Amino acid sequence: MANIDNGNGVKDNAFDKVKDTHKRITEQMWLLQNTLPYLNNEESYSNIRKVTDFFKNTILRHFEWEEHDVFPIALAIGEIDIKQAVRDLQQQHILIIGKFDILADIVVKHGFAFTDEKIKSKFIETSKEMVNAVLQHGHKEDEELYPFLRDKNINLNFNNHK
Repeated sequence: MANIDNGNGVKDNAFDKVKDTHKRITEQMWLLQNTLPYLNNEESYSNIRKVTDFFKNTILRHFEWEEHDVFPIALAIGEIDIKQAVRDLQQQHILIIGKFDILADIVVKHGFAFTDEKIKSKFIETSKEMVNAVLQHGHKEDEELYPFLRDKNINLNFNNHK
């Protein structure tokens, strides 16, 4: 079984940790998706910052962990169907990171408080697209990749993941 030390001397199943992470991300994404339309109030400065920080510090870090610690293992031991699933997931990473780049570019050019309705709409629409892409991405991992790795008894290094 793929177990990791949780820091308290207790072994946790890495696959359960990944599933829990995906669940937490899904819940946070739902929250973001339901709050994005309200970025036009006086709190927009802090909301926009929260959205971009969440994407950067949670989603993109999770992708880095997968690219470094998970995908190479699956590519090394997987049959063609798993290798193709990983390649699809990598392409999804690129697409989602591209969406984040659009958001980051908007923030760099316009700050955290949007006075232009067109800019605000672009930010909200791109965020929604990113939310949907991340939800589909997590589902694909949970249905195709992680069951394969669990069945192979792979020891994932979840300690590098925050």
